[in-house]
Amino acid sequence: MLKMKKRLLALSLLLAATFQSFGQAAMPSIMVVPSDAWCHDNGFLTATEFDGVTSYTADYRRALLESHDLKTVIQLINNKMAGEGFRLVDLEATLKNLETENALNSVTYSSMGDAFAETPREQMSRVAKADLWIEVGWNLNEVGPQKSLTFSMRALDSYSQKDVASAIGTSGKTYVVEMPVLVEEAVSGYFYEFTEQLRSYFDELLQNGREITLEIRVWENAGFDLDTDMGDDLLGYLIEDWVMENAAGGMKTPTTASEHILQFRGVRIPNTTPEGRQVDARYWTRPLVRMLRGYDIASKLYTKGLGQVTIVLGDS
Repeated sequence: MLKMKKRLLALSLLLAATFQSFGQAAMPSIMVVPSDAWCHDNGFLTATEFDGVTSYTADYRRALLESHDLKTVIQLINNKMAGEGFRLVDLEATLKNLETENALNSVTYSSMGDAFAETPREQMSRVAKADLWIEVGWNLNEVGPQKSLTFSMRALDSYSQKDVASAIGTSGKTYVVEMPVLVEEAVSGYFYEFTEQLRSYFDELLQNGREITLEIRVWENAGFDLDTDMGDDLLGYLIEDWVMENAAGGMKTPTTASEHILQFRGVRIPNTTPEGRQVDARYWTRPLVRMLRGYDIASKLYTKGLGQVTIVLGDS
């Protein structure tokens, strides 16, 4: 009888650990950030023009330092998401880690120059490694002495940058102006449906894999191109076969294909390794780099965020 009880106890502990592990794996990690619209309205969005193209960069660091409301809102949404079982990635801690990385890399220069430089947002995505970004924004509405708050939320896949879920709600008119009260009321009407959309999306990722973009380029002075016969097959076809064999659920033909470039969009990759390690685009393409070295092809790998990799073939 004692042996039976010990076996049942051991089985119960094993099942508990299994369900706990599954629950952690099945819940995405999220990072709450202010939306670009909110940053623009509050003076935290910087416009930069290069070659006639304007790009915008949100200054999250300054926003956190100067806006008490922002820190309050992020904490409130973090608490609500944690209450639903989501894992949290802290924005402020991520920014500090990014500053440390940039300081260490300030003396390192790529042989490719700035051609594959990451944007600040792509850097943050890679450092934070959050599955989803939750963008929040709000406007305070005033009608006489009464006030209400219109609050919006949007979830983005940090790998593919696709919209996952969005919602907007407005609190009732009140004389109360405390931010926590107004946010809670504005969000309460749609929060359950919003989190259910996140769960549904992440369940689909667990089943079918994440989406990434893989690009293969060849240096002009490489002495070969993707149409070069490698003995087993043309180089480009060898790479296509590798992608097909290693992508989650297989992969169709590349979206762009020539003798100097191959581009695969929407490639599905596994979420984790058998050991439970999170898989990003860089990690997934490591075996491809090793395969190319087996053909004596030098290559260099460049990442943009978690979901985009460019591999340049040939000596620089």
